[in-house]
Amino acid sequence: MKQSLFSLVLCLLLFSVVIEANILPIVNTTSICSSKKPCELRWVEDGTTPKLTQLQSIDIKLMTGPNNNQIQIMDLGTVSPTIGKVNYNISPNLGPPGRYYFYKFTSGTVEVWSRRFVIQDITGTIPGFDPTTINAQGDVINVQGNNSTSPTSSSSILLSNSLTTIGLSIISMMILSYLC
Repeated sequence: MKQSLFSLVLCLLLFSVVIEANILPIVNTTSICSSKKPCELRWVEDGTTPKLTQLQSIDIKLMTGPNNNQIQIMDLGTVSPTIGKVNYNISPNLGPPGRYYFYKFTSGTVEVWSRRFVIQDITGTIPGFDPTTINAQGDVINVQGNNSTSPTSSSSILLSNSLTTIGLSIISMMILSYLC
């Protein structure tokens, strides 16, 4: 029994190395950045191809705005995809505080977006951006004078990649547990 359990764990560990690929930003609904200290962005492979080692370099942008009209507010630079993190500082007059900000990663034709996160301890405005017109998912919301009756829905590449990875992981674990 112990040997069987050990074999299963070993197979799962080997499998976890096999499915790594592409960019998974480590940003969630509790992520907060502040102008009072350096911000850190981390990423790992997300289980899809191409693998990070197959990408030449990645351009990272700090973005805001609705999903259908994204606005670049800061270029965080071009880095090796395998580096896994970038540190940067936020200007106190960057724009309105709140859960309006996200990262966009680009490497050739590969584009990946993070979830939205909070930036606090900032003030200011961003040309073309009205924080009262979007929700925390980036959907345009009903405001006075807007004829829309429902939020504009948009899908997330990250969510799609995560669900694919979870599905492949479950299927592979079932196969591996049968084989091991």
